[in-house]
Amino acid sequence: MSARTSEPRREIAVDPPHPMRVGTGMRLLAVLACAGLAACGSKDKGKAASTGPRSSSDPSSMNEGGPVAEPGAQPPGAAGGGDGAGPAQPGTDPGAGPGEEPPPPPIVPPNLDLDPDQARAGVEVHLRTGRQALNERSLDPDRAIGEARAALAIDATNVDAVVIMAHAYYHKRLYDTTEVILDMLFKERPASKNNPGVYYVYGLVYDKINEKQKAELAYKKAVELDPNFTSALINLGVHQLANKQYREATATYEKVTGQLGKNDAESWNSLASAYRGRSSEYDPGSPERDDWLRRAETAYKRAISADRSYGPTYYNLGLLYLDAEPFPGDGGPMDTLLRLQRAKAYFDEYKSMPGADMTLFEERAKDVSKLIKREEKARKKKEKEKASPEG
Repeated sequence: MSARTSEPRREIAVDPPHPMRVGTGMRLLAVLACAGLAACGSKDKGKAASTGPRSSSDPSSMNEGGPVAEPGAQPPGAAGGGDGAGPAQPGTDPGAGPGEEPPPPPIVPPNLDLDPDQARAGVEVHLRTGRQALNERSLDPDRAIGEARAALAIDATNVDAVVIMAHAYYHKRLYDTTEVILDMLFKERPASKNNPGVYYVYGLVYDKINEKQKAELAYKKAVELDPNFTSALINLGVHQLANKQYREATATYEKVTGQLGKNDAESWNSLASAYRGRSSEYDPGSPERDDWLRRAETAYKRAISADRSYGPTYYNLGLLYLDAEPFPGDGGPMDTLLRLQRAKAYFDEYKSMPGADMTLFEERAKDVSKLIKREEKARKKKEKEKASPEG
């Protein structure tokens, strides 16, 4: 089996799905530092807070004149021991008359540390809400940032919360700051090196700043850590198609549409383009090439069924019929004029779709119209030759 030397025409690819300047990033680091101090101050979970007096040298004390007396306790030199006899016995008041009640016992502040299970549950609630705020249909980056900060207030070491925050700043188009946050996280939290979300958001940033090779490597690492990370798989597939890695793209999008159950137009369109790319690896008319072309045709039509307003599929299906000569039909190659007319019909459909690239449409419309005229002219010539008497 020999590979074809001609390359397929440019298709319309799916953009990757489916972030505060450096100064703001420094403020974020300050927020995280404050959250870390709070966490350190309450690391002995389950122990009651100290109720003893604090000395004036305690930097966290607000007292400037000496020890703080507990509520209900008598200050030095008070009645009940002014002669140096020592403190009164519990339950008695030397100054109280007959029938009077003793003073109330000291008030012990409650333990305000969260139970570990409650803390984890609280963090999960904020993480879940933060992720929902990053959903494409209900995108709210500011809300996601607020939820991430709330999670960090409970657990300042939570990597997922910082990932949500970075992702939110990415959606705010603050790419420099997103990278600052991720770099800080990567340096300060070793656990982040095993977090697929970190690499996924890195990939998004690299795509936006046109560092395509870094983006592909980032998505690949995210998928290695989580083979079912759908968004990372889809974006990895975009790069595989762009690099003409059709075998890899086929495996990627077959997993997305099959095992992971994505039934959207973008995924089926990408899978069809991978199949179309595979067909170019075989000679015209070979069984293998015909099989991949049929798979591509079916997948493109699945994309149209999923979303009839998704324009790229119409354009790519037009390319499929325009370039594949011969195209497999029922019982043999499809009639050439029929194939070209189908290509023209899909290009015309594409023209009416939202966001259609009119430059692409005009180029392809010119190509297909020229070929149709040429085919019609050739047929007329043959009919004329058949009708004329033999010379």
